[in-house]
Amino acid sequence: MHQPPDLGRARRVLIVKLSAIGDVVHALPVAAALKRSFPNLAIDWVAEPLAAPLLQHCPAIDQIVFTAKRRRSERFKAKALRETLEMGRRLRATGYDVALDLQGLTKSALLTALSGAPRRYGYDWIRELAPLFERRIPRAEASLHVVDQLLDVAAFLGADISNPAFPLTLTAAEMEEARAALSGVGIDAAQRFAVCNPTEGGGTGQKGWAPDRMAEAVRRLQAEDGLPVVLVGSPADKEIADRLCAAHTPAPASLVGRTSLRQLAAVIRLAAVHLSGDTGSSHIAAAVGVPAVTVFGRSNPDRVCPYGYRQYVVHHREACHDVCRRFHETGAINTTQKCLADSPRCMGAIETGEVVMMVRRALADRYNRG
Repeated sequence: MHQPPDLGRARRVLIVKLSAIGDVVHALPVAAALKRSFPNLAIDWVAEPLAAPLLQHCPAIDQIVFTAKRRRSERFKAKALRETLEMGRRLRATGYDVALDLQGLTKSALLTALSGAPRRYGYDWIRELAPLFERRIPRAEASLHVVDQLLDVAAFLGADISNPAFPLTLTAAEMEEARAALSGVGIDAAQRFAVCNPTEGGGTGQKGWAPDRMAEAVRRLQAEDGLPVVLVGSPADKEIADRLCAAHTPAPASLVGRTSLRQLAAVIRLAAVHLSGDTGSSHIAAAVGVPAVTVFGRSNPDRVCPYGYRQYVVHHREACHDVCRRFHETGAINTTQKCLADSPRCMGAIETGEVVMMVRRALADRYNRG
């Protein structure tokens, strides 16, 4: 591998991690490791507006650079290209010594190239046209999780990565807002309660559990364990949440579509446990130290589960084998995973009792340690 730059003599580093919510959370330890090892280094971060609020108040980040989120079909239209070039001009004017593409796609690699940074690096899984713009840093053999693969980039640059940290910082005012929001739906934040994100994962059914199964798990946790449950999620999840609430009486409390991203993080921080499919709020939970019980479908939990909470993953990927899961070549540099089943077998094989028991295990581990 080529010689890394000396960050002890560098002034500014640019991190490009645009989206999504969980992906941005995964990259936070890189900024933390670089700032801890090189405290005089200025670190800027380019992100899309949806996920960027997670970076606010982060002690490892000096400046957040917002980029517009555009649909794939619009990215090469004249207006979008003009905006990208203008952003590149602003980035070049800042003067970066090193740019890190932690997204690994054409759109992110293009921004690192336009930044004018003489040293540009991507993590192990860069794909599409990204290898044309930056050097790939191979993952260490032991780095299975994407967080560890991203940290391999920081290690290459000379940072200490021995104690990964998620600098997702919430203010006292935000925590008070979260307590008030919970009180408004009948949840006492001083008592033990669970947060549940019922999203189906973009409507694919491959990253989120079926609403009727989730409803039954919530019912059992409330009825059998006396554990209050509050539903959370984006406005897009409101229909699913309404179906879940209508499934039994008493219905769980709901803040779905009623919180900002940072308010959501604060609500999760107050919870005893988080329950969901493979979605962004589960990674927020892990980042703020709340046990995340996660139902997984086609995604590989060893690589993308909530970091540090692999033991609370529920999955039956073995039910798929080669029947409903395939790897398709998309070029010489990458493969993508696609489920070919109308109703994924791996998700259908997950029983309500398994999930309820896993929530109980997570709670016991958190509160019953001697």
